This record gives sequence, structure tokens and C-alpha cells, in this order.
Amino acid sequence: MKQLLAVLTLIVTVSVAHADLTMPKKPTFYDRLGQGLANVILAPAELFDSTYMLIQADGPTVGTTKGFVQGVGRMIMDMGIGVAEIVTSPFGVDGLKAAAHDTGDVNLYPPADLRDNWY
Repeated sequence: MKQLLAVLTLIVTVSVAHADLTMPKKPTFYDRLGQGLANVILAPAELFDSTYMLIQADGPTVGTTKGFVQGVGRMIMDMGIGVAEIVTSPFGVDGLKAAAHDTGDVNLYPPADLRDNWY
């Protein structure tokens, strides 16, 4: 009975679990707009986050001074990236450089330099 239950559990688990082997989906207008808005809205949290993390790691003096400066820098970077994503979200990603996984190129296996010595 235990063996039958184990086999049935294995069959059900294997039949339900499957891998998504498709290429990663390109970000849509809504994905990019949402990510940009989130970057702009949540950027001020970097002030507190950087300060808190450095207070925990290096102490109150370093955390308060260096953490504030680091937080301001990260906040400005996040806001800049967020604004860029909001502005470019209406335009498709086709004009942008394709990611390495999205080129459609298939690498030969084994590589050409190892082909003669491949066992």
C-alpha cells in the first residue's frame, strides 16, 4: 500500500510540475511604466534604508553621515532610472538592443576551439 501511494504521489507530482522552456517575455508598456512609477515613488526610501544598513554595520556616526550621502545618491539614481522608464515606456523595446538571451543565436556545442579535442 505504501509503495502504491508513493508511486501515485510521484506520478501526480511529475504530471503537475513542468518547466517553462519558452524565451523570457519582453517587458510590455505596462511593465515598464509600473516599474518606472515604482522607482520614482519608492526612491526616497533609499535615504532611510542606506542610513539604517550602515548604522547596523559601521555604527551611528558613519551610518548617519555616509548613509545619508549614499542614500541621496541612490535616490537620485532610482529617480533618474524611473523617469527614463516612464518616458520610454510608450516606445517598444524593439528599438533597444536585444538582450543576449533574446538574439536567437544558438551557440555551437562544443565550442570551435575544443571541437578537435572533444572526447
